[in-house]
Amino acid sequence: MGLKYCADPAFATTIEAGVAKIRQDVRTQRQAGRLIIYASTPISPRGGGVEKVNLAIAASVKARLEKMYGHGAWVIDPGVYQLPKVDGKDAGGSEYMVMWTRVLGGDDGAGRDIDTAHFTGPADMRAFFACGPEDVTGCLGRWLDARSATDAELRRVAGDTDARRAFVRYYALRASTAYSAGAHDEWNIFVRINRKRTLGDQIAIFFEGRSASPAEMETEISPGYEAR
Repeated sequence: MGLKYCADPAFATTIEAGVAKIRQDVRTQRQAGRLIIYASTPISPRGGGVEKVNLAIAASVKARLEKMYGHGAWVIDPGVYQLPKVDGKDAGGSEYMVMWTRVLGGDDGAGRDIDTAHFTGPADMRAFFACGPEDVTGCLGRWLDARSATDAELRRVAGDTDARRAFVRYYALRASTAYSAGAHDEWNIFVRINRKRTLGDQIAIFFEGRSASPAEMETEISPGYEAR
């Protein structure tokens, strides 16, 4: 697809295994007659988030989309496919993007395994926290306080003024694929796929449940981990 990443070669075998696993899961769902939806949700805690909270949000987005579309659709939750450590080192964004570029684009770059892409936005995040249209910061603060009673990691966030502010700021204002490096690359992957396809055969793209316009579907944005 013409995308390059500065990935650690030590992860090559692990990435290959990850690609094979995801493709097998997709084949299983295809054989069951289901549509395949890729749900791009930020996992990294960069900017004030908490990784395990983001993983839970990704799972909730998957559950909500599958409920909305019904039994005939299956949603790929990227949070499920975590790469194991190699020589004690965690995989970084570049390693994950090598894996997901191969999965989303396919061997020929035409993305035939994916029917639609959902890019998570603030409303998706707020739905997880059960926040309404008013007092979002208060809602997040109450959620954090309630969970901190039984979760040591969240207790540390709740009890630290700077960390608490960063948490509320992230989930109130920036919890969106718009601020995710990996999601930027994923958006560009789908744009390149759609440029290859004919009209009527392009992958449907949604941001926060809103269908992207024809211009958006074929417009690249700033890269995340891609090396240019």
